[in-house]
Amino acid sequence: MGNLGYGAYPTHPGEVLKDEIEYRGITQRKLAESMGLAYSVVNEILNARRPLTAKTALMFEAALDVPADSLMYLQSKYNMQTARADKSIMNTLKSIRKIAAVL
Repeated sequence: MGNLGYGAYPTHPGEVLKDEIEYRGITQRKLAESMGLAYSVVNEILNARRPLTAKTALMFEAALDVPADSLMYLQSKYNMQTARADKSIMNTLKSIRKIAAVL
């Protein structure tokens, strides 16, 4: 299928958000409070240990004016690259393709 335009490694949207709050001098705690989220939730997203949801993307958009749809695009791309790097999933897909080829 070839390269679909993905980079060498996946970028979790939390990395972008973390850079943004560091640039603005906002602490994770202050951001979490302003968004009405637990500090641990914000910290896990910013450190790529928790996926961004549509709801949290909209909350980050409201707090930081970073477009939610761009953040969700990054999350989707991250999910696809992570899945493609999973050998078990790739082996399953290979088996499915073999079966589908004879149908």
